[in-house]
Amino acid sequence: MLTKDETVNLAASYAEEGFLCSESVLMALAKCLGVESKLIPKIATGFGAGIGREGEVCGALSGAVMGLGLKFGRNVPGFIVDGRRPYWYATELMKGFQDLHGHLRCRDLLGLDLTDPEDYRKYSERNLWGTKCRDLIASTTEQAYALLVNADSV
Repeated sequence: MLTKDETVNLAASYAEEGFLCSESVLMALAKCLGVESKLIPKIATGFGAGIGREGEVCGALSGAVMGLGLKFGRNVPGFIVDGRRPYWYATELMKGFQDLHGHLRCRDLLGLDLTDPEDYRKYSERNLWGTKCRDLIASTTEQAYALLVNADSV
């Protein structure tokens, strides 16, 4: 398993290469867990920029939820992990994200509606991908990593 810093840096490097927020976080968490699949990052692509650039749930958060599912997800109905329903980890991640960033939605985090051409222009001009989004990718990867390695103590 990778260290926290290695995992966060990996997510940042994927974003630098041009992968979306959702893809970058999922790919880094998968690598951290030693999970390989032809479906990664493909399965996360549609979640970028708040699901299809609609500004809904932050793509980094969506990628992290998928990453948690790689460890805590289930293949059998009714399966409970360590006495918790599998979605408990996603709930904890979302609570922490909300506490840290104040919002869960991309539109609210950025203060812009990326479906509006004028707001998208502002997003580009302000380099929010290079600043705000990259910060969200790093912090969300870090939060998910903490849940992955400290699940028993949470």
